[in-house]
Amino acid sequence: MKRNTSIGKFFLQLLVCIVLLAALGFFLLWDARSESEKSQKLQQEMIDMKENTPSDQGQTTDENTGGTDQQTQSNSAEPETIETSAQPAVTAEPRAQAAGVACWGDTFYSGDDAGYSYTAALQQVLNENGFSIPVASKTLEAADTLSVMKMAGVSQADLDAYVAAHQEAAGGSAPVTEVSIRDLTEEEMARTELEYLPVLFMGYYGGWNYDPQELIEQQQKVLDTFGTYKDQFVIVGLSPADGSVDTAAYDAALSAAWGEHYISAVSVCGSPVLSVEGQSELASAIYQKLIDLGYLTKA
Repeated sequence: MKRNTSIGKFFLQLLVCIVLLAALGFFLLWDARSESEKSQKLQQEMIDMKENTPSDQGQTTDENTGGTDQQTQSNSAEPETIETSAQPAVTAEPRAQAAGVACWGDTFYSGDDAGYSYTAALQQVLNENGFSIPVASKTLEAADTLSVMKMAGVSQADLDAYVAAHQEAAGGSAPVTEVSIRDLTEEEMARTELEYLPVLFMGYYGGWNYDPQELIEQQQKVLDTFGTYKDQFVIVGLSPADGSVDTAAYDAALSAAWGEHYISAVSVCGSPVLSVEGQSELASAIYQKLIDLGYLTKA
């Protein structure tokens, strides 16, 4: 009886093994078929992709524009005309010639003798050469540069700073010409020539502490009060007659600062600058400078 039971168990175990082997074989067969189908599908996708990818000699995708070389070749065969609206070049309007000349600073003839001054002589030279423009005389007789700056409208704070610096440099005993500021009338303070060409002849009577660099700074402050033509100017220089400043050093400093804008009065006047003849020569030199710099042009 026991023998029969053992035989039955053996056949049962054998049957189970056979079933398991069959199941394993079926699984392996299914997996292989599945992998084969995947492989075929992948191959087919690669074929489709290759067929849809442009060849090197065909059309190449332009990543930047989204176009193709083939399209470019087609366009080059039939060039496209692109209409553009050409804008005319913008040209700066030439500056109109100033309506007059403004002479600022020192004067050596006034009252009944004003007709001998270089300002009057300059008006005559302009008229003789066909320029019907006025010469405004914003000059002061025997006034230092502090008063000239005040008349131009330079701030009182700037004027006070110069006075304080001059007093300090002199240890409290500065000459009156270096610290005094003249009282000016309403007419003298009026500005009607802001759009004229500036001609500055200031400094002969002092007010700049005998320092040419300070005089240059003060001249610039006066120029800055002008309008459109403040860069079209002439500077005339004449060192004080008392010998407080070396004439050569004075002219060298102003010439270096103002370049072609500068006229040394002693170099253009064959006669003494303060004489009637000298004033006439100075007026002619100023006129010629205005012409040479292109600030005045004949029609």
